[in-house]
Amino acid sequence: MTSLASSPQDLEKGVNTIENIETLPQQGSIAGVSQGLPNIQEIYTDRDFITLGSSTFRRRDLLNALDRDDESEERYARPAPPHQFANPVPLGLASFSLSALVLSLINANVRGVTDGKWALSLFLFFGGAIELFAGLLCFVIGDTYAMTVFSSFGGFWICYGYGLTDTDNLVSGYTDPTMLNNVIGFFLAGWTVFTFLMLMCTLKSTWGLFLLLTFLDITFLLLCIGTFIDNNNLKMAGGYFGILSSCCGWYSLYCSVVSPSNSYLAFKAHTMPNAP
Repeated sequence: MTSLASSPQDLEKGVNTIENIETLPQQGSIAGVSQGLPNIQEIYTDRDFITLGSSTFRRRDLLNALDRDDESEERYARPAPPHQFANPVPLGLASFSLSALVLSLINANVRGVTDGKWALSLFLFFGGAIELFAGLLCFVIGDTYAMTVFSSFGGFWICYGYGLTDTDNLVSGYTDPTMLNNVIGFFLAGWTVFTFLMLMCTLKSTWGLFLLLTFLDITFLLLCIGTFIDNNNLKMAGGYFGILSSCCGWYSLYCSVVSPSNSYLAFKAHTMPNAP
């Protein structure tokens, strides 16, 4: 029984090749031949014909018998292109920047607005759900920092929006306004610490991201202090710093998606000193 030491890729080649193939030892003995002596055969390829020993086949017929064709041979020969995912960072920046801008305008009492309940849907769905979704996509692409920041702030917007709904008497259940302010102050203090830690991780990043978190950390700090002492001026100051943080987010967002192929006005994201 003859064993062919060739592959369909070898059969596909258009150049003349010769290969030796070895048969298994014959069962029993044959007169004049030692038992186990290999029977050497030769393979010839000549474009449209392939010769196996004393038999000649059309190259196409042999490939069909092996269930292979030219297209499949080329497909198997080419390495599969790596699957690429879209960059979710601009989505997270868009979600945060828009929600932060609206909330900061309300905190700054711009045009006399002090009640932001109408923006509840924005905080819950675009600021919360979409930013959380962007963070999960960053998990898929292996971006640990972006996953942590976007997922965490997505949770912040969901918590803040849920608090505005006053579900389960989260706000109205407090009979002492000072205790309510202290609880909200604790909440803001925690986010001040978290934002500072994330800020320390941007010292070798871009200026846009560094300034975004710098202004945001000042925003949380002013809102935290203003809530503890019930000072509206500090809350308004926090609102203005929040607007600055949002503007830095808009800039970083634009730099992330713009290119000479889609805009005549392309900005560059400037990196911090000693950035890799």
